[in-house]
Amino acid sequence: MIVDRVTYILEHCACKHVLHLGCTDWPYTKTKLQSGTLLHAYLSRVAASVVGVDMDAEGVACLHKLGFEETFIDNVENFHHPNVCGRRYDVIVAGEIIEHLENPGLFLRSLQKLMQPSTELIITTINAYCLFRFLFYLLGNEMVHEDHNYYFSPKVLRKLIIRCGLHIIDFKHYCVGKEIRKLNPRRIVWLDDIGKTLFPRASDGLIFKARLKSEAGGG
Repeated sequence: MIVDRVTYILEHCACKHVLHLGCTDWPYTKTKLQSGTLLHAYLSRVAASVVGVDMDAEGVACLHKLGFEETFIDNVENFHHPNVCGRRYDVIVAGEIIEHLENPGLFLRSLQKLMQPSTELIITTINAYCLFRFLFYLLGNEMVHEDHNYYFSPKVLRKLIIRCGLHIIDFKHYCVGKEIRKLNPRRIVWLDDIGKTLFPRASDGLIFKARLKSEAGGG
């Protein structure tokens, strides 16, 4: 099933206590807030509470100035900040962050010390088999964000999540969302529309929802 990434996240975070990782989207924080596309701002409107975490000090300082005081600098591969570790979360949102990290396995294992048996982890990331990226590659222009270290296929990310001690409870593909359509060239949008219609598995990205493996009785 193909969904809108932001809509999916907001529906699962409504009235919940949320930890949002990679919350600043620096250096695009102000631009996205002004255009109404900053996910952290969306979450702050629908969740019961939101704690933000990012490794970019400048981005965190920017959010503080904008009134998002519950935002902290921490290493997501080894959480240690007391204002982050000392709370209970219903949902942890790891949106478009795992592809930026040096060690995704350490990240997934570190997350578990913040999770209760009922905590839901939502991971979203780029689809390695995205149609428009593949076509751009064939034309000699590989579309890779300067900060990306990985692209994941559904099977590879599924294996990593399970191997790191989590149980997958939902999986979706997501298409290019409204917030991205405002910022990207039209050719990306119509190529993604073709992809999601003819080849759903070639949509823009992947969403996995997981819990601690012990809660699900293994697997």
